[in-house]
Formats: sequence, C-alpha cells, structure tokens
Amino acid sequence: MPRFMIDDPTRTNPLALINTAKISAVSDVVSPVTQYLRITGDAGLIVEPDVVVTVGDAVFKTEQTALSSANLDSGANFIVGNDYYVYICDPGAPSLTEQYRISLNTTFPAGFTADNSRKIGGFHFGVCRRINAVMQPINTAGVERGTGWEGNIYNGILPRSIWTLLHRPKCAPEGMVYMGNGTWVDIYIMSPDGAGSLRSAHNELPATGTEGHHWMRFHELLLTAGKRMMSWGEFLQCSVGAPAGQDNNNTNAWAQTTNTARQRTGFVGPAVSSIGCRDTTGNVSEWLDDIVTYYDVSGANAIGAGAWRDVVGGAQYGQAYMNSGSQARALNAGGAWTDGVSAGPRCVVLNGTPWVVSTGIGVRGACDSL
Repeated sequence: MPRFMIDDPTRTNPLALINTAKISAVSDVVSPVTQYLRITGDAGLIVEPDVVVTVGDAVFKTEQTALSSANLDSGANFIVGNDYYVYICDPGAPSLTEQYRISLNTTFPAGFTADNSRKIGGFHFGVCRRINAVMQPINTAGVERGTGWEGNIYNGILPRSIWTLLHRPKCAPEGMVYMGNGTWVDIYIMSPDGAGSLRSAHNELPATGTEGHHWMRFHELLLTAGKRMMSWGEFLQCSVGAPAGQDNNNTNAWAQTTNTARQRTGFVGPAVSSIGCRDTTGNVSEWLDDIVTYYDVSGANAIGAGAWRDVVGGAQYGQAYMNSGSQARALNAGGAWTDGVSAGPRCVVLNGTPWVVSTGIGVRGACDSL
C-alpha cells in the first residue's frame, strides 16, 4: 500500500500535511481510562474528560459531561429491559462543541447520520439490587441481608452493563454485565434470537430442551453467539446476592413447587443478583461447563466394563467410551421452576448427562473482554 504520512520539515509534500481528516484516519479513540462512561446516581452517566474521539472528519476532546434520559433522541424515560447506545455527535459548525445522544437505534441517533455521529458505548436499563461495598445485598436500612433485603431493588442503569469501545466483551455487548477478571456474563438466561442462535434478552422464554437442546447442542449455539458456557465458579460469582426460592410462592424467584412451566426472563423483580443477573435462582436451571464422573450402583447404567456407548448423537457424531451410559454428568445450577427452597444462588444438580434433553435446563453465556 502507498505511504500515508511522511516526515517532511518543509511541509511541501502533501503526505506531510496534518489536518483533521488525516488525524481521524489514523486515530480511533484515545482515552486516559478504558471505562470513560461511568454511573452516577441510579439512572445517569458521566462522560470522563480528555477522551479524544473522531466523528467523521472531526476530532473532539471530551469534557466531563453528565448524561441522563434528557439526552434520549426519542421518549422521555428509559424502559426496563432495553439496551441503549451512547453517541457523540458533530453539530456541524466548527464553533460548536460535541453533542450527546442516547438511543435505542444501533446505527445512529435520530437527527444525525452515520457520517456525523459515533457510537461510543452503551448500557442496559433493568432491575438492580442495592448492595454494599463487598457486593452483599442490603435492606433499606443498609443492613447486610437485613430484614426485607430481598425486595430492596430499583429500576436503573445496571452499573456493570456500561460498556465503551475500550471496555466491552469480544461478542456483542447487549444484555451483558461485567463480572470482573476480564469476564462478561449474560444478564438473562438465553432465548432464541430468531436467526438460529441465542441471545440474552428481557421478557423472552428461555431456550431449553423444549426446543430439543441438550448440553452439547447449547455449546454449539453459544459458538454462534460468540460466547461460552460458564463454570460453576463463575455461576457462583454471577449469582451472588440473589434470593433463594420458596415452596409456596414466587415472590423472590420463579420456583414455587406448584408451578407448571418456565417463565419469561426477568418476570420476577427480586430474582436479581448483586451484579444484575436475572433468574439465577429458579425459572430454568442452567447448564455449566463442568463434567463429573458418576457411577450407578445398580440398574441398566450400573458400572461395567469400558465400552463404546452410542449416546452422543448417532452415526453423524461418534460415540463415547465409558463404563456406563450415564457415567458422565454435566452440572447445572440455580434450580428450576418447581424446586422451591432447593433453588438458590448456590444450588447445583449433578443428575443430567450431557446428552439428556431436559425441558427444565437452559444456559447463560459468558465472554472474555476485548
């Protein structure tokens, strides 16, 4: 490719010309911090200062700026369950400073175009839990797990859902929160996206064995979404602070023993963890990327000699060499819709083989940071 810039002290060669068009072509976003959008209050954002952003041929350097629902390009209030995008916009005249818009549009906000606006981040607006500095739930009096802590929730911007161009998951950031240590996890149990894959979305029926999925198939679907299955340790982290289920009600989780079916994601308000993950207790249990060895002491699957077992899908998929047809067990966690008090943020179940198709088990995806 031809040279784009050169060093010419005489500035007679056009390749040495420095202008905003040239700068915008070689720079992207330069920021003193990767998380240049941060939470303020329950439903506000702060844009950090000194972030250099190119918008078309213009280059802006941010000042500390407060954003709220007043910056929406449409509507007056944020709505629970929606992903929003933050744009920096060029108002046109060189004398005017940048403008900010918050929008549901994934391409550009109303009143601007792809040429004079730039998506710089986003967030999810949903149900949040009040917590203390060590991630433990508190009641309205500020007491850790004090009386009534389960219902101490509010509608707001999920603090850990805020992403920027420099702080985000490798996959699409919608419907995810940052758990820490370079890992993002889904807010919601995954549901069909209508295009052959899965997504983390509010008010959707979670995908389970009802759609024919087992542990192995969920791994394949997660691949198409650019995500992976969580480990048990990661599930324990994403579910901390979520209430346990109850036998005789669905107040804090969809787990009442008389329930007859799965529920839409995010249906029960208090069923939210400290980092903002919904339904980690109840609704449907969640497959984990952990396999353990299990031995039946009697019956058709009792321990026997090692042999090829036709359990992983038939001629197209090969077989598994094991001592019994149920020797391998994949963990699932959280509990399902009829597990009552057994459902909870540390609930784990070891009775599902990786090839079992269970209507009560779904999946929540995870992804590494960019």
